[in-house]
Order: sequence, then C-alpha cells, then structure tokens
Amino acid sequence: MILNEIKAKLAEIDPNIYYGMVDDSVKDEPVWDYIVFDRKALKTNPSKSGYTEVYSVHIIREEYIPEGLEIEVIDKMLEIPGMKMSANDGVYNYVMKTNTNIVMEIFSVEFIRAKKV
Repeated sequence: MILNEIKAKLAEIDPNIYYGMVDDSVKDEPVWDYIVFDRKALKTNPSKSGYTEVYSVHIIREEYIPEGLEIEVIDKMLEIPGMKMSANDGVYNYVMKTNTNIVMEIFSVEFIRAKKV
C-alpha cells in the first residue's frame, strides 16, 4: 500500500512520522520535531484514463528546519516508484508552539502519482 511505502521512506529520515495529523501524545513531548504526511486529492486525468493521487508532506521543527532536510525528504519521496513532485512550490509557514514563545517552522510540499484504473 502506498501509504506504508511513504511512511517507510520518511522513517528513514525521522522516526517521528504521523499520518494525517499529530495525535495528542505529542503535546507532552519536550520537543516538537516530526514529519506528517497525508493524502490531499484524487484527480481525474485529462484523458480520463486514470487518476492522479496527490500527497503532502509537512516537516515540522521547533525554531527552524535544519538546512538540507527539505531536499532529503523530497529525494526519499522520489525513490517511491511513480512518485513525482507536483508543479506547486514547497512552502514555509510559521506558528507559535502552544503556551510558549517557541516558533515552529513548517515546510509543506506536494507530490503526485498516477494511478490507472
């Protein structure tokens, strides 16, 4: 199953991998450093011969993402057969960690994979 493949590849970089969203157990962790991945969309191909699956990967780190981690994640995802980066740029977002003065840096990037019917 593709979700297991994604999880396994990302786990080669970071053992803290979550699908969809982070569960409540992370609230008690002293450091919030993890990767979250999800399914974003299922699109019909223009030729109507199949579908395109869209996946997102989000790197979440306290303060900042270590230099090069984004490229490591992209490279690991591209090792999955049929996986490609989407035409959308990867984007950075920033939020405050709850009840602290710690800034969380989040990098989000999309990937696509063709699926035949």
